[in-house]
Amino acid sequence: MNTKRSLTSACPGEPGEAVPSRLEQIREKALELFAERGFAEVGMRELALHLGIGAGSVYHHFASKEQLLFELIEELYEDLLDAALLTETGVVHGRLQALLWAHIGLHERRGLHFLMAEREYRCLSPQHQGQIQQMRQRYEEKLLARLLEAGASGSLAVLKATVQGVVAWLNNLPAWLDQSGLSRAQRQEVIGAIVLGSLSGVLKQPAAAADSTTVVTLRVPGASPRG
Repeated sequence: MNTKRSLTSACPGEPGEAVPSRLEQIREKALELFAERGFAEVGMRELALHLGIGAGSVYHHFASKEQLLFELIEELYEDLLDAALLTETGVVHGRLQALLWAHIGLHERRGLHFLMAEREYRCLSPQHQGQIQQMRQRYEEKLLARLLEAGASGSLAVLKATVQGVVAWLNNLPAWLDQSGLSRAQRQEVIGAIVLGSLSGVLKQPAAAADSTTVVTLRVPGASPRG
C-alpha cells in the first residue's frame, strides 16, 4: 500500500484543513505530465525536469517510474473501496445508488487517476497488474452485492458481467459532458440516470431504481456540493 493518507499536513490555524505535502505536489505534477504526454513517452530526465528536481532525486521519491504509476492507480482503487465502506448504511436501494454516486463524484477529484487506471494499466509490471486487478475485483464484488441487495435477478454470470460493464463505463466517463455546459450536479444527474437506467434490466423494480429524483439527492461522502 502507498502512503497517500500521510502526505498532507494540517494548515496552521485551520483544524481539519490540509495542504499538499511536497511529495504529494510532486506526485500530482507527475500525474499531469503522464496524462498530457502518455506514460510511455515520458522519460526520467523529462519527468525530473517537469518536477523541478534533479534526475537522481526522482529515485529518492520513487523506486521507479512504473512504481509511481502503480501507486497512482492503487490510490484510485483505495478510494473506491473506501467509498464502498462509507456507503454501507442506509436503505437497500439507497446503498446501491450511494455507491454509484460516490464513484461518479470521484471523477471530480481523481479524474486523471481514472485516466491512468484505464489508459496506462498495460504499462504496469505483471505483478502490479495482478494487484490492481485484485482491487478492482474486490470493488466489483461490493457493487455486485449492492445490486443483489436491491433485488437484481438473473444468472450470477450475467450480473457479474453487468457490474464489470458498469464499472468500465464509470471509469471512462464520457468526455462530452465536460463540454456540455452543465453544472457538476447536472452532469452527475445525467450520468446517474444513464447508469441506473442500464441496471434497470436486472432489477426487479427498475422504475424505483432508476428514479432520477432520488438519485440527485445523494451526495458523495465527505464532499460539499458545487455548482
